[in-house]
Amino acid sequence: MQPQLSHGASDPLRPSNEPRDGKRHLRPAERHAVYETLLGASSNGSLPRGIIVRVAAQFHCHALTVSRIWSQGQESIRGGRICADVASKIRGNSGRKKLRTNEEIEAAIRQVPQSARQTLRGMAFQADIPKTTIVRHMKEAARLKARSSYVKPFLTPANIQERLRFAMSFLPPSSDGNHFFSDLHDYVHIDEKWFYLTRVKKKFYVYEDEVVAARFVKSKRFITKVMFLAAIARPRVELDGTIFDGKIGVWPFVEKMPARRNSKNRAKGTMITTPQSVDAKVYLNMVLNNVVPAIKSKFPPQSGVIIQQDNASPHKCVTTSVLNSRGILGIEVKNQPPNSPDFNVLDLGFFNSIQSLQYQKSTRTIEELIDAVETSFYELPVDTVSKTFITLQKVMEKCIEIHGSNDYKLPHMKKDAMISDFTSFNVECDAYTYESALIHLNYRLGEQASMESLVNSPEQAVVII
Repeated sequence: MQPQLSHGASDPLRPSNEPRDGKRHLRPAERHAVYETLLGASSNGSLPRGIIVRVAAQFHCHALTVSRIWSQGQESIRGGRICADVASKIRGNSGRKKLRTNEEIEAAIRQVPQSARQTLRGMAFQADIPKTTIVRHMKEAARLKARSSYVKPFLTPANIQERLRFAMSFLPPSSDGNHFFSDLHDYVHIDEKWFYLTRVKKKFYVYEDEVVAARFVKSKRFITKVMFLAAIARPRVELDGTIFDGKIGVWPFVEKMPARRNSKNRAKGTMITTPQSVDAKVYLNMVLNNVVPAIKSKFPPQSGVIIQQDNASPHKCVTTSVLNSRGILGIEVKNQPPNSPDFNVLDLGFFNSIQSLQYQKSTRTIEELIDAVETSFYELPVDTVSKTFITLQKVMEKCIEIHGSNDYKLPHMKKDAMISDFTSFNVECDAYTYESALIHLNYRLGEQASMESLVNSPEQAVVII
């Protein structure tokens, strides 16, 4: 028998914020407890007289609530369920009506220019909609998402035409109408990149009772950095069955110099490693003394090799004629189109992969940084290198599709699931895309030739008096 409570006395089983009129909503666990209590007191599906009122008093709710829970549970059992379903139907069907529909919210947000949609707070202010409403709208509609925008190099008409011509040069002629990109096995991509001793912002996953170690630098603007030159080729299977990993090498631009003054770490005059300023002479020496010997040691003798580099000013001193004058034969130098870093596998993703591994290593000195970069270079899986070359082929296909522009969105190729052998796979260019680009290129070349002949025509000469 339940004890009688005096007027105004507090019930320890009743929450402090529970309404005292007996009309409260039961939690899921309480609804199950109500049903189990009734089930224990039932006999052949019938309840004894007065049990509903007593259970309602026990759980501090209305008798009709208890009655509905019992009816709902019994109905679900008769419907074929093994366990009774007594879940509340209030969730999702309660509360005040929405002030705005999803369509109205979307219409209001679309009126806001994209430049004003960089933060939720700013977008909410411009659309005159509460930020919490927009957050709920993003969860319900799942169409409004945050996307990153990266600036791309500006291309002149000549750049666009050169990009199209360069990309199409990797599509050899085909008699059956199938256009596959060349395997790029004779290409070696080289490029430079700065690697930093540390970065300003790092993210760590820690527990609440763990303390993130503090990091200090004298100035965030002058973090020690070293430029590296990397050379990479596409991995391939050699004739003897061995796999060439494509890693030609990575070399730092550093030099040994005597220390100018005393410090707590070394005496004046001690030889220390310092970053080297890279100019045309330094770059040429790096290619002649490191890149070329490494290529000769990794590639079969008498095999033609093409070094691809970008159009940076120091690179102009490295040409095929310069190599031939130094007695280096069988190695050709080609420059990729201007303003086209997406045509080099190092800029396309290889450098980012190395940097990701390098940042996982703790470095305090230049020597440790060099060791970390070189170790990361050789730790990178061979499949990652192969997949980067496949991505390059896909980039050139998209470039051909849009006639040389760089305004494209690279689709996800699902390489791991769709490609079984990364070393031999080559991207196929659609026949319509190839023919359309060929017609466009020939038209542009013909238009350019006509313009040049018109300008050089003597009948068009104008004499200004």
